[in-house]
Amino acid sequence: MLDIPLILIKHKQVFRQDMLTLLGKPIDVAKRLKDEGHKLIHIVDEDALAGNSSNLDIYDHLTYFINVEVECAPKEDILRKLLSLKCRVVLPPSAQVSGFREKALLVAKVRRDYAGGLEGFHDVIVEGADDAAVERFAAMGKRVIVYSKDLERLGKAKKAVWGSISTS
Repeated sequence: MLDIPLILIKHKQVFRQDMLTLLGKPIDVAKRLKDEGHKLIHIVDEDALAGNSSNLDIYDHLTYFINVEVECAPKEDILRKLLSLKCRVVLPPSAQVSGFREKALLVAKVRRDYAGGLEGFHDVIVEGADDAAVERFAAMGKRVIVYSKDLERLGKAKKAVWGSISTS
């Protein structure tokens, strides 16, 4: 199972999830995470979630040495740029993704009780995951990612989890 660290980016700086502790510049933090053996970083881009594309130049550098998935607003210009840089893009399932060819890079973020469709998304991040939700999304042919705090309470469905996002 893939261990996926979570970082927050705002104003070209990296913060811990609590948004109070500054960790440094994104390139430096990502290199450290790669040196620690991580293959994928989950990034919550506070600016991109607000529709601001000011951090997109950072991803151009990051994707040369590590895989990243970026939570952002479903704005077409931001999506196209991130996808052109080979970033995985995390969106709500309501986002219009049918016009994008890079299906393997599209990740839906859903609550465990989400019952809608996930057409066009390759992977799914399940918030508040339980065994039933993991099994349901895995049966849809999706690679399932959960948060580490939810992973601990999973039973047999833990085998179906592709990755775990650690928030510490």
